[in-house]
Amino acid sequence: MSVKYKNIVYDRWLADILKREAYQLVVDNDLIETANEPTSEEYNLLRDLQSKPVFIYSKVPTEFLAAVRFLEGQGFNLIDTNVIFDKPIAPEQDFSGYCNVRFAVPEDQNQVMQLSRKSFAYSRFYLDSAFPREVADAIKAEWVKGYFTGNRGDNMVVGLADDKVVGFLLLLYGGEETLIIDLIATDEKYRRRGVAKDMIAYAESQCHGFTRIRVGTQLANVPSMRLYEGTGFKTATAQYTFHYHHG
Repeated sequence: MSVKYKNIVYDRWLADILKREAYQLVVDNDLIETANEPTSEEYNLLRDLQSKPVFIYSKVPTEFLAAVRFLEGQGFNLIDTNVIFDKPIAPEQDFSGYCNVRFAVPEDQNQVMQLSRKSFAYSRFYLDSAFPREVADAIKAEWVKGYFTGNRGDNMVVGLADDKVVGFLLLLYGGEETLIIDLIATDEKYRRRGVAKDMIAYAESQCHGFTRIRVGTQLANVPSMRLYEGTGFKTATAQYTFHYHHG
């Protein structure tokens, strides 16, 4: 049964995968002030949630130290630091030519899901030891499946080599003319050959109407950090991700 409160957002998609209640906790100054008062609705809602089998996550800017202290005080654990990069769109692009790049078609679904299951070792779901590996694999596979079922993402680019999908780029059309990279992956056997760079270049040249492109990655994911810095992205901001488990 989901909770109806503006700072506690029920995540039905994640709950269906985990087979338990899942929520995002949106931390702001008002919540910090009221959730520490035993007589407040917020205090009682949080205590009630945390007494049941539940997964709760929260993302806060790294400079919001009051939120960090609040979450730690509520029993949340810091899982990762997500670094956000962005840069201006460059419609004219050079391609390495190593692989063929195009927009995804329905027939790509199985290969994309298979690739997604083995490509995100730095994801918060893998970094959190409370998640079994098979659960983390399922989350990422269902994530990209959502594109093919019309439930997540606005477009997808795939890279092909040796007659198979060796990379994919899931895209969101953000506000303010911003193209957002939601997920990106390259088969381990085909990394450092320009596949990821070519998929990004294809998105910039073929997704029209955008002036900037944005992507986030984990601070621990050094290869991705180098990829974005090497393709002209600049650090824009960073946020901490916290998890809470019970049951």
